[in-house]
Amino acid sequence: MRILPKKIIVPCEVAVKDVIPAIKALIATELSARGFSQKEIAEILTISIAEVNYLLKGKRGDEQLKKILSSDADFMDLLNSFTQKIVSNDNGADPLSLCILCSYARRKILKQEQACPYDIS
Repeated sequence: MRILPKKIIVPCEVAVKDVIPAIKALIATELSARGFSQKEIAEILTISIAEVNYLLKGKRGDEQLKKILSSDADFMDLLNSFTQKIVSNDNGADPLSLCILCSYARRKILKQEQACPYDIS
């Protein structure tokens, strides 16, 4: 019997199931609080209006993870800065990437060890 080599772990595959929905829910909540409609939030996040509705109602994004992320002051500062870039349209037509938020959440808060090119030191 052959011993299999180590498994390949792609941080994005792990994050897309847990971390990114929680981050999107926090962003959607923040944008909604700033007066954006669900349609506008859907366009910003490139998701459906129904998905925005699910995010805002807590049907998407792990509640425990959202609680952990929202209780971290540094993460929330980063999220608020990110949201401010959306609101002020700082970077023009260039799309914003969630990678910096995801990386911070995975490494600094959740203590996940998988390396990502966007990881913050």
